Amino acid sequence: MEDLFFGDGWLADLLKQARVPASVKDRVRKKIQSLAREKIGEWEKDWREVEDLLSRGEVGKALEKAVISLDGTVEVLSDLLGEEKAALEKPFSPFMVRSREIRKILHHPEDLKDLIDSDDDLDAVISLEMINDARRLLASWGAGVWGEEPLGLIHRLEQDLEELRKSQAAFQDSEYGEEENIEKEIEDADRFATMATRFARDLLELHLLNAANPEVGMRFILLWETVRQLRDDGDIPAAAFEALQVLEEALGLAGLGGGELLQRVDLLYDIFSDAEELRKASDHLVSISRDGDGVIRPEEGRMYIETMESALGDIGLRVG
Repeated sequence: MEDLFFGDGWLADLLKQARVPASVKDRVRKKIQSLAREKIGEWEKDWREVEDLLSRGEVGKALEKAVISLDGTVEVLSDLLGEEKAALEKPFSPFMVRSREIRKILHHPEDLKDLIDSDDDLDAVISLEMINDARRLLASWGAGVWGEEPLGLIHRLEQDLEELRKSQAAFQDSEYGEEENIEKEIEDADRFATMATRFARDLLELHLLNAANPEVGMRFILLWETVRQLRDDGDIPAAAFEALQVLEEALGLAGLGGGELLQRVDLLYDIFSDAEELRKASDHLVSISRDGDGVIRPEEGRMYIETMESALGDIGLRVG
């Protein structure tokens, strides 16, 4: 039963993420609060400008502004932390932003200027992702770069994740070998599953707030354009698999990446407007990918694409 809950999967990945010392986290967030008081509206002004640039389709300039806003904050926090500044490269909230994403945005690629100046759609997708990486990283440090509501939710999710860690440790340390302890094992497992489900729903709530940020919607519309082009070109199977990949990417952004897709669909079952069709589509596409056996009929593939598009809309990403 232990493997059922603590094997590979989205929650296992979050639970094993390295944690920043609480003392460092507290110092950073107090400094952020202090900066917010000293420079009233500075972050809000920066990110309003980012959003204005995005509304005009100036993705490169929006990325440049986001990077400048982040770099200024990093400089202040690095001075604050001194020898502990490496902690800034670790996730304060692993469900918000992962180590890979943090390193990518903190250590700008050498060709960042080329990325900023590019008008290529693929570069635009990368830029929009980096803008949101910067926004989520700043928010994980306590900056109100998309309002105050996410900050309270982030705090609650951090507390819940810590409770899940404690529950995991207690579950794994307990000895359930005796037959009379089976009932206790089931009870503890059920309690953990209930906590995990609530945590997943709260993650989705945070994701819906993030999905309202313009760079997120723009990124997924561009990603879906590949699906549309493949479908219009008549390559329905490729379009269906691409649609599945976009859904996987969306769930990953929401902190629900990793593990069996069907399990994650079931976890969020009542969120989806057509959960049964989504289960069917996901199961079939994943089975073909995994086993390399089977075909997708054109009418079947078109239905799968529509189902994936609907599911993305259900989690705040309208790509149609």
